[in-house]
This record gives sequence, structure tokens and C-alpha cells, in this order.
Amino acid sequence: MGEGGFLNVVNGTPHDWVVTSTTQHKMKSWDSQWQPNGKYLRIPKKGGSSRIYIEWGSGSHPGGDVGIQMEGTNYRFMLHAWSNHGFYIWAEFQTFSVQGYAQGANDYGTALNVNWIHDGDVAFILSGDNPSNFFPSNGPVAWMQASLDSIGNRPLRKLCMPGSHDSGMAIKNGPGTIGATSDNSLTQWQTVHGQLVAGARYFDVRPCIGKGSNGNPNEMMCGHYSNTNNNAIKWQGMSGEYIQDVINSVNRFLVDEGNRELVIINLSHAYNTNHEWYRDFTPEEWERVFDMFTNPATGLKNLWKIPKGVPGRDPVTTSIWDIPLKDFIGNGAAVVVISEDFTLTSDSRFSGQGIFNRSQYDVRNEYSNSDKNDHIMKDQFTKMLKHGFTTHRLFLLSWTYSLQGAGNLIQNLRKKADEVNRSIYVTLPPKCNPQTFPNILYVDSIGGWKKGERDNGTNSDQGHYSWQGRNLASLAMAINWITTWNDGPGADSTGNSLQAEWDSLHGELKNVQNSIDTFGGSTNQPEYVQLVRSRQNLEDRVNNIRVQERSHYGMDS
Repeated sequence: MGEGGFLNVVNGTPHDWVVTSTTQHKMKSWDSQWQPNGKYLRIPKKGGSSRIYIEWGSGSHPGGDVGIQMEGTNYRFMLHAWSNHGFYIWAEFQTFSVQGYAQGANDYGTALNVNWIHDGDVAFILSGDNPSNFFPSNGPVAWMQASLDSIGNRPLRKLCMPGSHDSGMAIKNGPGTIGATSDNSLTQWQTVHGQLVAGARYFDVRPCIGKGSNGNPNEMMCGHYSNTNNNAIKWQGMSGEYIQDVINSVNRFLVDEGNRELVIINLSHAYNTNHEWYRDFTPEEWERVFDMFTNPATGLKNLWKIPKGVPGRDPVTTSIWDIPLKDFIGNGAAVVVISEDFTLTSDSRFSGQGIFNRSQYDVRNEYSNSDKNDHIMKDQFTKMLKHGFTTHRLFLLSWTYSLQGAGNLIQNLRKKADEVNRSIYVTLPPKCNPQTFPNILYVDSIGGWKKGERDNGTNSDQGHYSWQGRNLASLAMAINWITTWNDGPGADSTGNSLQAEWDSLHGELKNVQNSIDTFGGSTNQPEYVQLVRSRQNLEDRVNNIRVQERSHYGMDS
């Protein structure tokens, strides 16, 4: 009996992909997808994508092959789909090799496995500008280090990375509230360690204090709680992983397993649940969290701290997003912890110890609050377009599903999230350019799960299968390449010009300000007066670009 599903193909290279040949054997849907309207399919360079419907037929070993050429080069590869005691899709790189996969490998065990999900979506993604830096779907675990030559000089504000929403909510811990179940409260299939392996580098950790499964009434855990503003129901939700387990997972990934990556942990939404109306953390409770993360014996082993003696880098004011990736992980792994809801001052004992304030890594995070896939997509793309490049905030693409109404409380949030995640691969890349792109791909159910290969041991639906591996990291890398080029499906010539002028003026402003700072208290000298005038002129020009940018992106409408 045949099966059907979708293959998402994403071109993150500077060459158009042109289908050159197809073959099929007993397939219900194959050739026609690669030859729409009787002509071979062309997938545009620099962000082009296509969603291919595949349906196997019945009988012995149905399957198909498609040959693809990168136009203007001798780079050729094939995609194979065959059934032999199961359904398989894999990629054969005929004239080049990519990271982790040899040229000519055509055996399912050694070639790039694209996986298969019945009635679901899988992805084939390839990005980079030549075989020496081609980056494939489901690429290396340490994907940042593997691509450091390409992205290491970029500040964080110029990078895209996967992030996980409610990262600590893969398991239930403690009693939870009335009405809270694993189905409507858990957001991830895999624990923090599994998410790290799947490519996540930004983690939404929400500390809470309450009764854990170990019986401790004041345990520090991750939480997923919402205030219903209803006197009868009050708060709803449950607790997840222990904070200490989150710390241990990061240490295991970076230290024990030797992955030299950057991990960002954002702390927010902290509640003490040992009160009738859950209250925010006190300063003392926040210090308890910070103590856990910074403890030399049991805390994070690779906390990144502002290097001493670097001019202009104050531990509580330096903008983390302006620092290049290589400064974090050029010599090893690094962890940045952001305190979103509690501000550290210069005299805090945690100042300079690896805990940073929200103002140093401010992120625009505005979710759709919707259970409609089309609405989530439209809402987030509109916000991404209007975010603009003259803001000092990173943009988080919140590709998350929100249960709505009492009837939806019996649905499985993680399965719904898997459905939402399907659409991101082909809809996002064509909209990205050097000015308009997400810094964080923020999802539930990152990586999905494969039967028998999940970190958490509970499952409400044994038939569910959503394995996506490290494809979201591969998508982030494709976007990092797309934002290198100023043309392609998402090209924006006006935005390119405004961006170039903006960057140039900010460089001039920085130089002028540095010169002003050298005068100290000598403010009457003619050179000083001239520098101040130059600074004002530059600031006026920057403000004018801001006006043009807002008009160009429709930010005033």
C-alpha cells in the first residue's frame, strides 16, 4: 500500500537549481512534481524553495530519482526515493562532497538521509557558495563551529539561529494545576540536551519554585504557567525539568561531548508557585537562580564573561549582539545567560560573572497567540518585515502554536506544533535578505522525535512520528548565507542602500565619539567644538535614514 507526504527543497546557494532528469517506477506522484506544466522544475538561487508531494504506489519496490544541476557549474546531485521494507529518501552528491558526506555515496547507509514521514514533511536543504563550505540538511551537531569560517566574523545581530520555546517543558515534574496535562502544557518532545543536539542555541528557560516530583516543596524547576485572570481557575500550568538538570545538559553537551558552540539561555517568567496567586520572584529568589548558574562546582562550566581590559565593554551595559560570534567560540564553547526580568546593577555580586541584562541582548518577541497556521505565518512575516534594521533589538520569529478555547485543551500542543513547523522551510527563505530576516527561529517541538530515540519517556500517541533532526539548524545556515547576498528571491535594493548608508554612518559616529572622548574636560578647544558639530550632523543623517526606513517598510501604517 502506498504512502504520501511532502519533500521541502530549499536552495541556499548562489546558483539556480535545474532539474535535468527524472525516472520513476510504480509511483503515484513523482515525475509530475518535478515537471510542472511539462517543463523541468527550476528552483531559484539564494532562497528559492519548492514543496514536492510524493506518493508511492503499490507493488514491489516503487521509487523514483531526480537529477539536479546547479546552473553555470558542474555541481550535480540526485535525490532518490525508494521503497524496500520501508520508505526512504536520500541525496547523492555526484560531482562534489559536502560536510559529512562523500562525493558519489549512493548507499542509504552512507548518503545523506532525508528521512520520511507519512502525511508529514521532510526537508532537503543545501547552502553555501562552493563545495568547500556547502552545508547540508541534518548537518553536523556542532554546526556553529563547522561554519565558523563563514559566519565567525558576524556580530550576533547579523546571525540566524534556532531557538526553543518553553525549553524546559519536555517532561512533567510535580503535580501541576487542575486542568493542566502533558498534552496541553508540554511544548517539547526532547529535553534540553536533545534540543541542543537538534541544533537549538537559544533557550527560553522560565524558572519557578514549587513542589517537585522528588517531594521537595521549594524545588527550582522550569515552568509553563499562565494567569487566566479568572478567580475560579486562577493560574494554569505545570513544572518541567529541574534547573539543575538544564545546567547539567548544557555541560554535558559542551564539555563532556566537546561541542564548541555558543548557547544562549534567556531567563524570564519566573514565578513562585507556593502562593495562591503565583507571585514574581523576589530579588533573593533571583539570586538563588544566579547562584545555581554561576556556582563553580555545579554551575555552567563555560559561562562567557566580558574580557577584562577591552575598552567600552562594561559588564552591565555592553551590547552582546554587537560582538562577533568568533569572540565567543573562537577558542572553545561559551554560554551567555540573559536575565530578562531582573536587572543587575554594577555593584551586584553577579556583575561580570556571566549574567547579562535584557538591555544588553534585547529581543523582539511577539507571538501570534493563534491556533491557525495561516494566521501565525502572516502575523510573523508582517512583524519581521516591519521590524527594520535600524532598531537595536534582535528579531525572534515566533513560529509557535497557542491553544485557544476550552475545546483545544484536550489537543496535543506538541503535535500541533509539528504541523506548524512544516511550513517554515519553504515559506521563510524567499522572504529573507540582508535587512529582513529572523535572528532566532523560535519553535516548539524542535527536532521532533523518532520512535525509540527520544530523551523523555512519555508519549500520548505512539503512532506519532515527526523527526526533523537538525534541519532547523540547516535552515538557519541557509538564511545566514541568503543574508550574505543582496539579490535573490527576497532582494530589496532600497533596503540594501539604506542598510549600507546606516552602517557607514554608524562607523563614522563611533570614530567621532572616540575622538570626543579623548578630550576629557577640555571642551572649549576649536577641534572639540568641530567634532561635536560633526557628531550632530551625523546623528541628523542617521535619524533621516530612520524616517526613510520606516516609510520603506510600512512601519508607520
